[in-house]
Amino acid sequence: MHKSGVVFVWLIAATAVGAVLLTSKMLDVRGSWLKAVEKNAEQIQKNKVEIEAKEEESKTLRGELTRLMLGWDRYWDANVTVANQQTGAIQVNIGGNQGLGSAQQGDNPAAQPIIFAFQPDQSKPSGVAYVGAFRVSALEANGAQLIPVAPPQPGEVTTWKNGGWRLRALVPPNYISTLVTLRDDLVEREQQLKRKQDRIQDLNRLLVAAKERLDARISELIGSENAPQEQALPVELRIGLVAGLEVEEQMRNQEFQETDKLRRDLLRVYKTQQSLIQEVSELTKQLPTKK
Repeated sequence: MHKSGVVFVWLIAATAVGAVLLTSKMLDVRGSWLKAVEKNAEQIQKNKVEIEAKEEESKTLRGELTRLMLGWDRYWDANVTVANQQTGAIQVNIGGNQGLGSAQQGDNPAAQPIIFAFQPDQSKPSGVAYVGAFRVSALEANGAQLIPVAPPQPGEVTTWKNGGWRLRALVPPNYISTLVTLRDDLVEREQQLKRKQDRIQDLNRLLVAAKERLDARISELIGSENAPQEQALPVELRIGLVAGLEVEEQMRNQEFQETDKLRRDLLRVYKTQQSLIQEVSELTKQLPTKK
């Protein structure tokens, strides 16, 4: 065979070996890509299911948020200053320009909207505490004065802190019902407390009167430093009934002793008289008789 043929054969053999190696490598790469495609298809299907679930959850949450916002409506974050500790009036740094009220509603406070106020309170689980319902009493462009719809309870205003509050235009009806019930219960309990305090005051007055009567009776029994001491008065009025009875008892005992002494003297005289009579009788018998 010619040399060129031999070289050509070896080239063909080398090319065949390279082709086999490249084909094997290509098959390996193709297999890995097929596995990756299959894995990605499974992941895509899984992600599709998760996306559908997330979209459904998002739709549900959006619906809940919409229902919640319909109940709570809009809100304002305002800087609040308690202006009057007695009436509970507060000053806020928002007004008509922020939509808090409207000048077209007139100067009548009853025509102004009711605002529900919340203040920060770290002791509460939610971090806020309900303050109460307020009505706009004086409205400016960037400020307003609000007064409580219901008169504050004694000591309630002292718990209000100056600073950032959240004001809401609306509160869900179930919360309003709960707040009204709690307010009514609080008023009823305060009325019960007032009645009990009045009852305690009445009992204290009765106790004082009873103590005065007791002191008067004790003074009658044991006497008093301020009792009159005129000798013409009965002894029980001067030194008390108990001491007077003791004096009277001593006088009675003394009279009993004198009476007993007189009785004994009388008995002794009587016995002496009887003895004399007996003696006279005996002497009389000894006298001579007439014949």
